[in-house]
Amino acid sequence: MKWWKVGLRAFKVFQDVRGTITFYMFIIEEAIQTAGMTAYMLKKAEKIDEAKAQAQWTIDNLINPLLEFCDSPAAAMAYPMNLAYKAFAEAAKKAMEAYLSL
Repeated sequence: MKWWKVGLRAFKVFQDVRGTITFYMFIIEEAIQTAGMTAYMLKKAEKIDEAKAQAQWTIDNLINPLLEFCDSPAAAMAYPMNLAYKAFAEAAKKAMEAYLSL
C-alpha cells in the first residue's frame, strides 16, 4: 500500500466535506437575500406590518440558524468561508432589525 495514496484520498474526502459545508452556507445566504428582498418589497408597498413579520421570520428561521452554524465545529472545517458567511449574516440581521424598527 502506498501511503501517499491514502493521504491523497483522505485529502479529497476532506475537500468534498468542506465543499458541502460551504455550499450549505451559500444556499442559506441566498435564502436570506431573497427573504430580505421580500421585506424590502413589502415596505415599498407600504405593508409595514407584513414587512416586519417577514424580517422577524428571516431572523428566526435563516439568520440566527446560520450564525449558530457558522460557530459550530462543522463550519470550522470550511474556514475561512464560515467567517465570511458569519459576517454576511450579522449584516443581514442589522438590516432586518431596521425593518423591525419601522
